Amino acid sequence: MSIYYPHLFLFVYSLKQIQDDIKPTSQQQSWETLRYRLNLDQELDYDPERNYPFTVEDLEGVTGFYRRYTLGDTDSLLVCCATKDKENPQNYDYFYEFQKKLEAKGTIGKTWLILGYLNSATDLDKEKAAKQAYQSFRKNTSEPQLRPGNHFLGSTVFEVWESPENWTNTPEHENVLICICPHKKIVERIETFQYELMLLFYYRHKIYWNYRSSINIKKMLIQEGIFPTINQIDEVIVDLPEISSIEQKLDYFNHELCTNLRILAQYTKALESLKVQLQNLRQNLQNYQNHLAVIKDKATEESGLTKLKFLEEFGEFTAADYLWQMEQDYRILVPHLQIREKYINSIRTFVDLFKAEQDRQIEIQNTKFQDTVIFIGTSIGTSTFIAAASAPFIIKEITTSNLNQVPNLPPANNTCFTNIGFLILLYLAIGLISGYLVYKCWRFYRRSGGAGEQKGQGHKGTTL
Repeated sequence: MSIYYPHLFLFVYSLKQIQDDIKPTSQQQSWETLRYRLNLDQELDYDPERNYPFTVEDLEGVTGFYRRYTLGDTDSLLVCCATKDKENPQNYDYFYEFQKKLEAKGTIGKTWLILGYLNSATDLDKEKAAKQAYQSFRKNTSEPQLRPGNHFLGSTVFEVWESPENWTNTPEHENVLICICPHKKIVERIETFQYELMLLFYYRHKIYWNYRSSINIKKMLIQEGIFPTINQIDEVIVDLPEISSIEQKLDYFNHELCTNLRILAQYTKALESLKVQLQNLRQNLQNYQNHLAVIKDKATEESGLTKLKFLEEFGEFTAADYLWQMEQDYRILVPHLQIREKYINSIRTFVDLFKAEQDRQIEIQNTKFQDTVIFIGTSIGTSTFIAAASAPFIIKEITTSNLNQVPNLPPANNTCFTNIGFLILLYLAIGLISGYLVYKCWRFYRRSGGAGEQKGQGHKGTTL
């Protein structure tokens, strides 16, 4: 069974590259390679208001067009190949040749639309033609699973959904649609819906992308253990008795606090990203449903049945399920953020307690050091002062004793030196007693001063 006037459309979508000075992405390189492959001017400034035609040199009688769009944060590309011959039957191998020419990458996704017509074909013939077109398009002899029951302007539309496990060297979420028309004029009429289809597929792929992004965020949160578990809290309690000093405890909890603050920042950022994806999905779903209604209204004005059940079901069920799942994920993950915050507050409490205890011990050590300095300083100062004051009398006593001594005779006794030793001990005792008295007075003054300050603070607080 031959097909007439075969077309292949590619709608491909990719996020914009924010910086112009960084290395081109694989998607950008893919689009530049496509332009080179189609013999389009590489320096040409592409106007989204027009199609740029090209001719496929190695395929006789094949032409096409290239068109770029900017849709929100997305660069969009529409390319098409078709035979010039509209009247004679063509080989299905054209679809594979077209696919090789038009292949391009998209970070968000892409949709292929296979289009052609059969003369006086039954529903069974149309389904056979759709399967044969797909097998040629993929160079795969296995029979595809088609979703029938869809019509557009009197044409029969089939959808082939390829799961990621079955894709080979293709981006995520690639849709393939096959439209078998009853005659040439319908093919030409469908070509005029290219911009409406571009927008519809854009919203559809953005919904897929929003949902896929939310799944990746959730996986990241789970795999990295962003939220605390009961085991983590138990570890803190178990580790506490094994830490011997306040410094070690404080270091431990400071480390825990820094680690959890970093995790909290990551979790908050991820949760905000999930919220953004959820809001975007809501908006894209609304835009998808509105734009689908516009296409249906425009198509009903034409002759021929239009019944896009698979597109309606996507908005009513599939995308709605995505939205519900993302809302549930967000509701489940928000309490984990609160758990993390409470966990951090508990760690902060430990840090504050151990910091206060460390400050108290340092203050006690400083106080003891001050008391020791006061006691020793006062004792030494008093002893030195008394010794300096009595030094002239001691020197006079020693001199008088030496003058009265008979030459060449040993001293009769050591009374002078005994007295001097006694005086030194006496000075030392007086210094120690003075140091002790000053130490006691200093402690009394410090305590009474501290109490007075506390009373003053309490009174001030009451006044306020």
